[in-house]
Amino acid sequence: MRVIDVESILENMKDETAFILKCEEEFHDKISNAVVEILKNKEEKPILCLSGPSGSGKTTTAMRLRDYLENIGVPVCMLSMDNFFIPVTRRPPEATDWESPYCVDFDWLMRVAVSLSEGKLTEVPIYDFTTNDIGRLEKMQGIKGSLILIEGIHMLNPMILDRFEGKAQGIYVAPRTRIVTPQDRVLRPEQVRILRRMVRDLEGRGRSFKETILKAESVDAGEMKNITPFKGNASIHIDTFHDYEPCILAQHLRELVPNDEELTPEFIKEYKMTEPFKLFKYLPPIDTRYIPKDSIVREFIGGSEYEY
Repeated sequence: MRVIDVESILENMKDETAFILKCEEEFHDKISNAVVEILKNKEEKPILCLSGPSGSGKTTTAMRLRDYLENIGVPVCMLSMDNFFIPVTRRPPEATDWESPYCVDFDWLMRVAVSLSEGKLTEVPIYDFTTNDIGRLEKMQGIKGSLILIEGIHMLNPMILDRFEGKAQGIYVAPRTRIVTPQDRVLRPEQVRILRRMVRDLEGRGRSFKETILKAESVDAGEMKNITPFKGNASIHIDTFHDYEPCILAQHLRELVPNDEELTPEFIKEYKMTEPFKLFKYLPPIDTRYIPKDSIVREFIGGSEYEY
């Protein structure tokens, strides 16, 4: 587990443009290193199963990997596990919540992945989360010999991984950096993910800060049950934390949190958000103009070139 301190962030923020670019270059290097490992095993393991907890930056990481591979001439067919959710009315009794792997039609997902890898024109479902049903089917042209990149929280679960019979590489992505505050308190990666989701969900999903914090309890429980136990199935691990991102998260939350009447001192203490919220006052604002449009940070603050 990597560790940084607030003093280091403040020192680097003296030249914020250079700081942002340095962090983005470091993440580009992580993508490049992951691609090297992918290509080593491309022939034996053409299926890429990418997983990580909520707020980890899975989708942007998957798109960055796809773009890098295609730029060097390696064709990629990309799928999202979320499109293979079983409609709510047809889910088995074991599918007790959205974090359950029993919510996913893994048989359909595998059939689509195999069909694409064989170069066939294939119908891919698009799940409609407003109706909780399959919204439509879209045609995707497979490419024989291509890599099939599938992103989703359960992609390292043996329920799907074992179906590929050793032909899949596992990729696990998540923030893996701890932040030490001036009071020697530690901000854990899961708290960074909550802050990411607070910013994203307020604007993108109309969810209040309180709702996001409350939902984090069940999300974290689902993670401990259905994601964390299987991260060892990944041969590639990517830390998605960017050292400058606490400044931009603080910038987005600093003005809104104190004026949110739902976030009482008692609520903040009960849900262990005291230290994350204290961090705001130490960090300077940041100029978002220099954050690249393909940055993971854009997945949470908006302005990305990718569609989510």
